[in-house]
Amino acid sequence: MAKFAKPADGSWTEHFGLDTAPVSYADSIDPAHYELEREAIFKKTWLNVGRMEQLPRTGAYFTRELDVAGTSVIVVRDASGTARAFHNICRHRGNKLVWQDYPREETSGVCRQFTCKYHGWRYDLEGALTFVQQQKEFFDLDMSEFGLAPVRCEVWAGFIFVNLDDDAQPLVDYMGQMGADIADYP
Repeated sequence: MAKFAKPADGSWTEHFGLDTAPVSYADSIDPAHYELEREAIFKKTWLNVGRMEQLPRTGAYFTRELDVAGTSVIVVRDASGTARAFHNICRHRGNKLVWQDYPREETSGVCRQFTCKYHGWRYDLEGALTFVQQQKEFFDLDMSEFGLAPVRCEVWAGFIFVNLDDDAQPLVDYMGQMGADIADYP
């Protein structure tokens, strides 16, 4: 049975006193409005980026171009089996870290570490910087301060979600009753 019963007489429009005139669609096509939505919504909400089946073993990874949030992320299965996510950017010069032939193309694979194609900085599966070419050329370089920038990553029912907002509520709280209602769905 429907959660909301149809009004006994008339239509939904009549029942709720809604107008039938056309409405402005300017907010749907305005670039400035879209930028506001990107900041207020897409950079602050949980975004589904894949499934755990895409990460079948340690070192399995894939990238996602999150155009709505203006970023690219790497999602990887670490040695403990945990899905982790990082901004797809080398901390040395800000270049894209993982890409194949075209930087905007999504990719996947299996690796033991991520190596920047420009200057060879290497990161382990937990995002820690593990190797810098000619490290002595960098005065007072504290490698622990230059790991990959993490992105919040949580898994629910095999679905991998990321959130660019460090202060966002946990995924299960965000999903609320809906998540509880479908948690055991096959």
